[in-house]
Amino acid sequence: MMKTTFALFFSLGWSLLLLDAQANNLSITNLSLVNVTNGSADIQFDLSWDNSWRTSWSDNGDTVTVTNWDAAWVFAKFRQSGGLWKHVMLTESNHTATGGTVIDVAMDDGGTNLGAFVYRPVEGAGSVTCEQMRLHWNYAASGLSGTNDVDIAVMGIEMVYIPEGPFSLGSGGTEYSHFYQYPMQSQPFLVTNAGPILVDETNGALYATGDVSTKGIIPSTFPNGYQALYCMKHELTEGAYVDFLNMLDPSVAPTYYPNIAYGAYRLTIHYTNGLYATDAPDRPCCCLRGGWKLTYLDWSGLRPMTELEFEKIARGVKTPWINEYAWGNSSLVALTGLDGVDGSGEETALPVGANVHIKSSPYSGPVRAGIFATANSSNRFDAGAGYYGVLDLSGSLWEPVVSVARTDGRDYFFDEYGDGNEYTLYPWYTAESGNAYGLRGGGYHLNDGANANQATISARNNMDGGYLIRDPSQYYGIRGVRTAP
Repeated sequence: MMKTTFALFFSLGWSLLLLDAQANNLSITNLSLVNVTNGSADIQFDLSWDNSWRTSWSDNGDTVTVTNWDAAWVFAKFRQSGGLWKHVMLTESNHTATGGTVIDVAMDDGGTNLGAFVYRPVEGAGSVTCEQMRLHWNYAASGLSGTNDVDIAVMGIEMVYIPEGPFSLGSGGTEYSHFYQYPMQSQPFLVTNAGPILVDETNGALYATGDVSTKGIIPSTFPNGYQALYCMKHELTEGAYVDFLNMLDPSVAPTYYPNIAYGAYRLTIHYTNGLYATDAPDRPCCCLRGGWKLTYLDWSGLRPMTELEFEKIARGVKTPWINEYAWGNSSLVALTGLDGVDGSGEETALPVGANVHIKSSPYSGPVRAGIFATANSSNRFDAGAGYYGVLDLSGSLWEPVVSVARTDGRDYFFDEYGDGNEYTLYPWYTAESGNAYGLRGGGYHLNDGANANQATISARNNMDGGYLIRDPSQYYGIRGVRTAP
């Protein structure tokens, strides 16, 4: 079962409201404000989630050591006197980690510390329980003279840490428009640092078999995947999007509402009794316009991923397997049914051993996020997982990514995060207004025959730009990332 909760603390009456959001049983409860004095306070809460890990291993003939973990991206919102929700800016220090975890604040320019990563500092696996964890807040800097009549909300998103290091672009296979090292189309291109990358028909340069219409330099300001980053473990779910809708200005929220028939493409978001709700909170959210997706990332302090980061997240440090899917080989077992109550968060995939949702029949829409990662999934193939443990990178919903095919993306997209304020222009508008975005990873509508190769790591069938502004689409999702602190 995959549920996240966020808790709302109401200073009047001290009541508590829990809503569904997104992750692997990630829960935030018992929220309160403590140590309220001299313009600052501690936001205290209990944080827990299941199936956590931190581990290290050697790969590529013991030439590379990899350390990898999962984390919770935790951020908070506040409002006064029932007004609009605003983002809590954390202090750089004075936080209290519990449960054997550490708190790593993501510090941005100008002191806009939008959130923190919570994770294991030592190797281990299993459930994480952090009682009375505290995030320190200088509420006076937010323009508050006190905390009377102030509501606080704390949210959590499950993330996966992707360590710094080299990786390959392209598998050396036959994927459409795949990257390679010029002039050999069977030679993957090795990214060895975070610096500029030459795109050209010059020996040793990066090139592709199609959809690289502008030669030149991918600048060092473009996130090319070498640096360490965090990636959402799952695609944005209906539950997480509903929480976002319910915290928008009520006069603005309807403009972000996917106004399609209930159940179309398996979308179950609806508006009831003054609140947005969903009957399948753990299902990836489709049918959203591109600007809505980017606004969600802006609101949560994340950013879109680039297509180079997509290959790093899926492939890792391993020498590529020709025509590989996200789980590291060229085989697949397609989902054909579900066992259990559809939409409950507890349904499992049929047949046993299925590892990808890649057929439009019998389900013309996404199924539960991370459905293939079960207690019996002993390896990447069984779980349908990328190298580092990110799920559903092949199949499910297409992943919008910033393309390097044109200068719209590579020259104008920077390592810039959302500012937590959905009412300001999100920082990727310039890129999104041109031909900056393409799609990777395939979608549920692909059959498991000839066109399944569109779901491979290196396939670039839809990188000709502009895909976000062609939305809404029943085939696209969104997944946010953030460069590691």
